[in-house]
Amino acid sequence: MMKKIFYLLVCSCLLNSCKKENNDNKIIHSNLFHFAKNIIVDENENENNISITTNGNKLSFDKKDLPIKNIMVETSSAVSFLNELNSINTIKGVFDADYIYNPKISELIKNKKIIQIGNSNELYLEVILKNKPELIIANSNPVLAKYHQQLEQNGIKILYLDEYKEQDPLGQVEYLKVFGKLLNKNKIAENKVEKVTKSYDSIKSIIQINSKNNITTLVNTMFGDVWYLPTKNLLQAKLINDAKGNYIFNDHEGENSFSLTFEEVYKKAKNATYWINVSNVNSLAEMKATNTNYTWFDAYKKGNVYAYNKRVNSKGSNDYYEQGILRPDIVLNDLGKIFYPELFPNYTLYFYQQLK
Repeated sequence: MMKKIFYLLVCSCLLNSCKKENNDNKIIHSNLFHFAKNIIVDENENENNISITTNGNKLSFDKKDLPIKNIMVETSSAVSFLNELNSINTIKGVFDADYIYNPKISELIKNKKIIQIGNSNELYLEVILKNKPELIIANSNPVLAKYHQQLEQNGIKILYLDEYKEQDPLGQVEYLKVFGKLLNKNKIAENKVEKVTKSYDSIKSIIQINSKNNITTLVNTMFGDVWYLPTKNLLQAKLINDAKGNYIFNDHEGENSFSLTFEEVYKKAKNATYWINVSNVNSLAEMKATNTNYTWFDAYKKGNVYAYNKRVNSKGSNDYYEQGILRPDIVLNDLGKIFYPELFPNYTLYFYQQLK
């Protein structure tokens, strides 16, 4: 009898952890996310309402108002999510168009199908209010907070999607499911996420099982007098570790990057096999021009230096920050090709390029 009571208590606790009462309506935390940690989707049991909570901001939608057809976006990542679901046509306004890689946006702006709603310092409030979007997709940008507040006071819905805070390589991909909900394309979104997940796991398995594990990897470059580096808990390091790159500073833990001097980095990483994620340069000569001391590293001497700037347009927009969010499997495949080229003999680097 006691065992039965205990069993019932456990079942009750489990059920209560999945459901909560809210104004007599049962609210269910949607099991949308396996990897994303910074977002929650709730739905009424009667399926008439959906709410999305991210970074402390909650936004609700009546399902009779879906799919959303008039969207303005402040982030290039939002363009990628909408493009992946063949819903570019829902975008009616963009922020800082020069920073968007997707060529469809430039074409739609040229044809006056999309308007520009702001730049890095401001939002064009009058333009936005005049065109009355159903939704603005933004991130929690403190510079634009006062504009967001004014828009919300005027009845404009703003969905703050801070997918960049996710530190699992597959976490950002899962935000596609949110767009699936808003566009009534749930199944398409779920299938695409599942496809990328399987691809990522397959590539990771090839590397983990077959690599010789005899390399080491350094990342980033100096910013002023400081060298910022990811801890083992951050996305950049996790991708390297999944590609068995043996990140040099994998002994550092924490939720934020850490900083070292040049001397501290050189002491530990001078013999690193590979050097990746160098920024804002297209050649070894350009890299040397920014800091001649870079030539001291073995990876530089041997030409084993790589940047993820292969897909950059004439305005400097980088597809790594758009398509790369949705395709970490391609990023991982690039790293696998760099670290263990013998495992991927027929693969050509997509986001990365070797500096010459």
